[in-house]
Amino acid sequence: MTERRRAFRGAAVGALTGALAVAAHATADGGTPDSTSLTLVALVSVGLGLTASTVGTRRDGRIPIAGWLSAGQVIAHLVLVLATGHAHPVGAPMLAAHAAAVVVGAVLVASAERLAAVAGSVLRAIRFVPLVPAPAGSPPLTGHLSAVVPVPLLPALSRRGPPSA
Repeated sequence: MTERRRAFRGAAVGALTGALAVAAHATADGGTPDSTSLTLVALVSVGLGLTASTVGTRRDGRIPIAGWLSAGQVIAHLVLVLATGHAHPVGAPMLAAHAAAVVVGAVLVASAERLAAVAGSVLRAIRFVPLVPAPAGSPPLTGHLSAVVPVPLLPALSRRGPPSA
């Protein structure tokens, strides 16, 4: 995996961890987090994104991404529960919401990686199109720019207003 792909994966995992964890937590009646909780989730997301971009990036596909996102969902859930001060048992809706966040996030990141690779190869193909030499016997393409032709400055804004009463 190239350096750019690792950086992209880390950024995507970090961003999706925070966004999906907060959304999943709120969807499952965990409440909307306050600014302190959001700050802590953002710190967890940045840390997880940096770690995901440097550790264990040999494999492509959804499985390693799902592993990082699962770890992120667990850590973000614990941060949200501890920061709000109300410990609650993990119920089925909360577990389902965080699991759905992992699945959606893994599909999104893997698809984005694949699309980025395709877009990169297309851009490389366009950028390195070999130039076709001019046919033999054609006149050389030379030319010069003529002097700039002055255009009379016509008043663009009229100062005349409507008639006064």
